[in-house]
Amino acid sequence: MRPLKLTLSAFGPYAGKTDFDFDKLGTGGLYLITGDTGAGKTTIFDAITYALYGDPSGNNREVSMFRSKYADLETPTFVKLTFKYKDNEYTVKRNPEYERASQRGSGVTKQTAGVELTLPDGKVLTKTKEVDTAIKNIMGIDKNQFCQIAMIAQGDFLKLLLAPTKDRIEIFRHIFKTKLYSDLQNKLKQEASSLDNNCSKIRQSITQYIAGINCDESSLHCVQVSKAKNSELPIAECISLLENLLAEDSQSEEKTAEKILNIEKQADTIKLNIQQGESISRAKILLEQTQALLEKLSSEKITLAAALDDENKKSVEIEKLTKDSATISAQLPEYDELSQKQAALAKNISLIEKNNLTLNKAKTDIDTLKSQIESLSAEAKTLEKCGEQKIILENNILSLNDRLSKLQQLLQSMETLKKNHEEHKKAVQIYKERQANVDSLDASYKKGHKLYLDAQAGILAESLEENMPCPVCGSLSHPKKASKPVDVPTKDELDALQNRLSAANKEVEMASQAAGKLNGAINEKMEATLTSIKELLGDINMNSATDIAKENISELQAKIKSITKDIELLNKNISRKDSIEKILPQSTKRLEELQDSINTISNTVTTYTSENKAIEERIKSLKSKLLFSSKLEADAKIKSNNDTVLKIQNAIELATKRLNECNEKLASTTATKAELSKQLDGKEEINLENEKIKLNELEGNIRRLRAYKEEIHSRIVNNQSNYKNIKLKSDELIEAEKKYTIVKSLSDTANGNITGKDKIMLETYIQMHYFDRIISRANARLVIMTGGQYDLVRRKEAASKMGQSGLDLDVIDHYNGTERSVKSLSGGESFKASLALALGLSDEIQSSAGGIQLDTMFIDEGFGSLDEDSLAQAMNALASLASSNKLIGIISHVGELKQKIDKQIIVKKDKTGGSRAEIIA
Repeated sequence: MRPLKLTLSAFGPYAGKTDFDFDKLGTGGLYLITGDTGAGKTTIFDAITYALYGDPSGNNREVSMFRSKYADLETPTFVKLTFKYKDNEYTVKRNPEYERASQRGSGVTKQTAGVELTLPDGKVLTKTKEVDTAIKNIMGIDKNQFCQIAMIAQGDFLKLLLAPTKDRIEIFRHIFKTKLYSDLQNKLKQEASSLDNNCSKIRQSITQYIAGINCDESSLHCVQVSKAKNSELPIAECISLLENLLAEDSQSEEKTAEKILNIEKQADTIKLNIQQGESISRAKILLEQTQALLEKLSSEKITLAAALDDENKKSVEIEKLTKDSATISAQLPEYDELSQKQAALAKNISLIEKNNLTLNKAKTDIDTLKSQIESLSAEAKTLEKCGEQKIILENNILSLNDRLSKLQQLLQSMETLKKNHEEHKKAVQIYKERQANVDSLDASYKKGHKLYLDAQAGILAESLEENMPCPVCGSLSHPKKASKPVDVPTKDELDALQNRLSAANKEVEMASQAAGKLNGAINEKMEATLTSIKELLGDINMNSATDIAKENISELQAKIKSITKDIELLNKNISRKDSIEKILPQSTKRLEELQDSINTISNTVTTYTSENKAIEERIKSLKSKLLFSSKLEADAKIKSNNDTVLKIQNAIELATKRLNECNEKLASTTATKAELSKQLDGKEEINLENEKIKLNELEGNIRRLRAYKEEIHSRIVNNQSNYKNIKLKSDELIEAEKKYTIVKSLSDTANGNITGKDKIMLETYIQMHYFDRIISRANARLVIMTGGQYDLVRRKEAASKMGQSGLDLDVIDHYNGTERSVKSLSGGESFKASLALALGLSDEIQSSAGGIQLDTMFIDEGFGSLDEDSLAQAMNALASLASSNKLIGIISHVGELKQKIDKQIIVKKDKTGGSRAEIIA
């Protein structure tokens, strides 16, 4: 990748639009980027990185900081880069999110971040994700790799050179993506720890099972069991002990079972004797009970036969009652007719009364309606003009609301203006305070800078000798040497003071812009406010305008409130008028309907009166011939007769049933007596008490033996379970320990924990390969820079077996044949070694990235520590690196480089704020 043209607009310190035409610098060689401190030299590389990847090159800058503080609101912020990659030309343009002037009205609005990528075929991509993907596919590397290859940044030279193994591991992990090996190391360590814990858990589990072994107190194995529980026996002997215990208990269990079986047979014989004796005793008692029952049933049979004869004599009464019920049933239809006629008569009487009431109400309603119609007609006349009155009042209130709104806006504008005046006053005060701080810091910096320069001259004077040329003027005579002042600030203190001065200048500028912005807003607002005062209140000053405006607003609000109440009253009148116009036609129609209904009701009353006379005559005729006054009384008599008949019939059936049941019981009892007598014939009585005593003794023995057998069985089950679990866990422990041994060995090897050997981890071993290649590439340049004196070499043996090793760096001094730590190099030598190592790292990353093509590189600072020869050697090494197809930019303040490098980009600060750049080719 080679940049062709870079355009910055309102970006960083560049307030306006600045173009960098890299074609002027050619396609290869060295060029210098120089200029004022803070003018924006490193910003050039930031801009290239941002254009390509959407992020700055360093971690100490953010995208939100790219908007130039010197730029006008109307100037857009963007970076546009045209670059060539493998003979194809691409153009990418990006802008961050920033605030710009609003296109409509005053104020500011937020410009969203955007990007455009123009491909060689003219196709334009505008979506951030697809542009980022396309750039990565074109370049073949991501942002971090690009920064590592294309930029050797200030402050990073010594970091890689002097870093111990532990720090280099972190650096290389990020660069060469070796974290997967570190993850493998950690995973192996965790797996080994997990397997170790698993073995401990299995051993603990086996101990718990051994603790659960049960043994008979009389057993010869008790001593061995005690040893096992105290962890005094190996697991194999514990298993053998359990086998012996199980065999012993199984034999005892079988013998106990045989004893129980013999005693149970004796008990079964006695149980049969007891059952037979109890059967004879029960048969004797039952025979006595059966004889008594026979005597009772014979007496009961005589009584039931007499009762049945008495009930049969009542059969004559049934015929009489049945005949009476038939006569009453024949008259039942006439009772229904009587009820119907009585109901019809009552209904007609009720209808006549209801119609008479309706007739009277209709006459009253007619009088009321006539009065209501007259009243409504009069009220409608008084409400005829309320609609016109409402329109007039509504027009008035619209006019008043318009004036009220304008006055309220004027009042708010005057209050805002007052607030702006106060804010402007505060802003001016802040500006003055910040300007005073700047003046103080500027004086301090100038004084310190002069002391520092005088001190440098003093230091130089201390080394001057007579007849030796001065390195500044070349004179051999030094009659008046410069003296070294006291209380001289260090360069770091001066830099810190300069940074504070720069930050204070930024604050002054921001305060000035804020005060100016407020003043502009006040002037713009003042003109509009005075115009509104004149239109609404007349020629009065602004001081009295606020009170007059508030009075007018109060008066207008009172008027609007009064008119609103009048409109509400008119709305009610209009609603009443509409209601009357609906009610009057309905009332007139209702009056006509009532007058028609009076005639209809009178005719209906006459008809009902005539029907009632005929109904009354028929009712009188029916009452004279019927036995009862109503059908209800007739039905009650029929029901009473039927109940009496049913009662007599039920009594006869019950008496018959009871006699039959008695005969059946008598026959059954007689048969039972014969059967019991047969059972007792020839049977001898058994002594049940003696037999039960024998049985109790035998059952007690059985219970004791069964309890003993259950105790043995419980012991067997428990020991079998423990035997099975111990054997299972023993096999599991063997496998777990075998696996742990393998994984622990792998973990120790991968994590560099092998006893007696250097602590080199797997990841470090992989990184050593990359480091050797970096050192090889670095030495190719270091030998040029140091005139063949030094070679970098990776330390083969660790200084200590305790710490991590494998990536420590030493240097071979070919002048004296010694090998020592790189930390022993001088400042200039360290710079050359650091630069060579950084260039070697860049080459290795580029190689590892898969054949990418980067035709440009930036080197930021570091040359100030070199003497004239070392600077020449470093320049020769860089010149060899910068072939005809590779362009290297050196960012530096060193004056000698300006003389050595013809092609330059000079960046300068403008007094008005911002920076400008010039290319000299």
